[in-house]
Amino acid sequence: MILRLAAILLFVLALQPKTFSKTPIKLLTESWPPYNYIENNKIKGYSTEVIRLVMKELKVKEDIQVFPGIRLRRILDKSKRSMAYSFIRTPERENLYKWIGPFGYQSIPFYKRKGSPLRINTISDAKKVGSICSRSGGLIFSKLKKLGFKNLDTSKSAKNIYQKAIRGRCDLAISETPHGYIHQMKLLKLPIDSLEETSVKATSSPLYIIATKDIPDDEIALWQKALNKVLKTKAYLEISKKYGQLKN
Repeated sequence: MILRLAAILLFVLALQPKTFSKTPIKLLTESWPPYNYIENNKIKGYSTEVIRLVMKELKVKEDIQVFPGIRLRRILDKSKRSMAYSFIRTPERENLYKWIGPFGYQSIPFYKRKGSPLRINTISDAKKVGSICSRSGGLIFSKLKKLGFKNLDTSKSAKNIYQKAIRGRCDLAISETPHGYIHQMKLLKLPIDSLEETSVKATSSPLYIIATKDIPDDEIALWQKALNKVLKTKAYLEISKKYGQLKN
């Protein structure tokens, strides 16, 4: 009888939902409008709003910290119990982290100055221009270098990249998604059509939350379950519409 009761107790405990570790998670992101950015000392953006819905569902209240992209990855790689968003899943990153998502979509095209006669229909076309303004680090820079681009004119900020392209100091510019580009033009108080989007994209892929590998799989599963639930809610639909669904 005692053995039977013990077996029943173990079975009941196995059915109980898993709980979080008492050690809080460090939640990080970088400035990448319109997904995550600081405005009036507040962290905003499509991804930030989605993540906050997930945190509300999980009843967790971790603070979000914003760092430059390269520094964020250095911090993440040395940290424990840390998560970061919005990340692109690549073969190089696959085994470095645990993945939660996807929860959004991004694509990053090349831009040319308004009225430019350049015809950019392929990656090869982009390689042949005199210079391309791009960031000095991060995923896009790494990918372009891997593709063999030798005409990169690098800057640390999207602001410098687009200003240089508009002034004719480079033939093409690449930094943000179309929604991010619009955001930058508004910050610069410049016409949205100052640059023209080409049909060629450096990346086109879903967005994820990444987690350090010390976080247990059970806890990762709870975040994934909460995210899946959030993506079916009216609140998420409103966020998606607010940001144009971020599918281009």
